[in-house]
Amino acid sequence: MQLHHGVIQHEFYSPEFLDYPRGPLWYLVAGIIGVGIITFGVLSHSITLTIAFLLFVAVYWLMHRHEARILEVAITQHGVRIEQNDEFIPFGEIEEFWIIHNLPFVSDLKLKTKRQWSSVRTIHIFGQNPEEIRALLKPHLKEVERAETLNDLIIRALRL
Repeated sequence: MQLHHGVIQHEFYSPEFLDYPRGPLWYLVAGIIGVGIITFGVLSHSITLTIAFLLFVAVYWLMHRHEARILEVAITQHGVRIEQNDEFIPFGEIEEFWIIHNLPFVSDLKLKTKRQWSSVRTIHIFGQNPEEIRALLKPHLKEVERAETLNDLIIRALRL
């Protein structure tokens, strides 16, 4: 298939974000912790802590109140196209890539771009052959070995 970004070499679908299952116990524990943090902030006269935590809860709720969209991802001869906002990242804007593949927990393609904000783009590649994706990217990009970040581990463990 031909796009204005070159011939598609591999195409697949990826969720916008991973939606971890949360049961009633998760919500109960999260509520108790949240009320505890807010109470501590109020009792210790730490308005900054209270406001920061309330903002965290509000942003988290706004980001996760809808289901994750399924995005079409295409690796072309000139870069990576992600359906979200018809985003295209040319190979020249990508500094390096790495694949974290530890089934059944994580299977992600990470692209480090030269952009100042949100420089690492995560694409979930569950159901894809990571070796095939690696083979398509290696002629154009530098591959680095990286482990899953502590931030990603905490988010997955806490089902955030």
